[in-house]
Amino acid sequence: MTDRQLIESGADELAARQGFSNWRDMRQRDLEYLCERIEGSSGILISLSTIKRILNGQYNRLPQVATLNALAVYLGYADWQAFRLAKGGVGAEGGQTNSHAAAGAEVGSGAGVKVAPQVWGAARMKGRQTRVVIGAGVVAVLLLVVSWRYFSRSPKTGGAASFSVRKTTQNAIPNTVVFTYDVGRVGGDSFFIQQSWDRDRRVRIDRRGHTLTDIYYEPGYHVAKLFANDRIVKTVDVSIPTDGWCFYSKETLIHGLPSYIHTGHPVHDGHLGLDRQTLLINRVDPEKPQVYLYTWFPKNISADADNCRLTARIKMTDVRNNAFPWIMSEIYCQRSFMYSMYTLPGCTGAICAQYGDRFIDGKDNDLSSLAFDVRQWHDIDILVRQRRVTVSVDGKPVLKTAYPASNGMITGLGFHSNGLCEVDSIRLTGLDGTVVYPR
Repeated sequence: MTDRQLIESGADELAARQGFSNWRDMRQRDLEYLCERIEGSSGILISLSTIKRILNGQYNRLPQVATLNALAVYLGYADWQAFRLAKGGVGAEGGQTNSHAAAGAEVGSGAGVKVAPQVWGAARMKGRQTRVVIGAGVVAVLLLVVSWRYFSRSPKTGGAASFSVRKTTQNAIPNTVVFTYDVGRVGGDSFFIQQSWDRDRRVRIDRRGHTLTDIYYEPGYHVAKLFANDRIVKTVDVSIPTDGWCFYSKETLIHGLPSYIHTGHPVHDGHLGLDRQTLLINRVDPEKPQVYLYTWFPKNISADADNCRLTARIKMTDVRNNAFPWIMSEIYCQRSFMYSMYTLPGCTGAICAQYGDRFIDGKDNDLSSLAFDVRQWHDIDILVRQRRVTVSVDGKPVLKTAYPASNGMITGLGFHSNGLCEVDSIRLTGLDGTVVYPR
């Protein structure tokens, strides 16, 4: 297989990993999510336009080495060269050894090394066959050496960079932070700082500058990223804890600035939640379609997210006529997400769950087990043991999954819904006995 054929094979695997039989069935939202997952697994950002060109085969030169490495890492290989060897690429052990196949391989810049077709004379066939076999072996060895050197080179965005952060308003929300950076010795054409996983919060910075002041509008444990072109060169953790429940609403879970909801009594009638009167006092329109977020982030992080347990009772309280009510329980982690959504039967195609880098979309998976009458009280139990997850509702397991990469430590807890919800009997612990909540 040539490198172009290998990339085509990788494109098919990328689609399959996202639950599609063909990448052409993937919509822009699916491609955006694919870019996020590749970045999460490899630390390398691939733009939406780049992933489209790769999937469509719209390139004259092979993609950059860093891009190919990122794709290979997401597919479970050490790097692009490991992917080539596993797939039997030209020059790989166990791969093609035919001289014509080797001669047509794309190497380095993507230009083919071409060998003129052999013309055999009957009288000289035996001697020429010997020389051709030897020559083909030499070509194959040269191809392997050149390919290894090309795909093993460090990306041009390497170099010494510095990146740090300082909060100017302690743990208040909104929170102003000052990023200090130095990319003077880092190769690249453009540089950015991104607050967290949200690409909408990416800001272009001046290569000759050293300071960026930015604002975090939501509490939590964020991983800010310093980019050179599309590659992450440094990261820094930004913790903005609450040590108490923080309530706010947004247009969606992902987009929009928060409207903060202040209440002196987050627990009423023994339950954690909000009511319509509290919304009106805070000038939040209860009839407007929006998402409500209940979040809690401790100052001290002490429990392993890969070995923990969350139990709670949840119930949806409709504040508007909603045909698709849903509730989400979430364990916030240092390195990824852990959440499940619950809704009414018949609406499961629009919900999802994620544990580590294992994303489960109701559009491509049967999540009917996460459907029940969310307007009634139900017991939720999420058990994570050695990165293996069991979600139970009312004592019955409804979802089992696993994820490969560590989520780090537990950084917080949240319950979200597209109406108001109530939560009771909340308990989050590490399996070693560490109590995260309540404190």
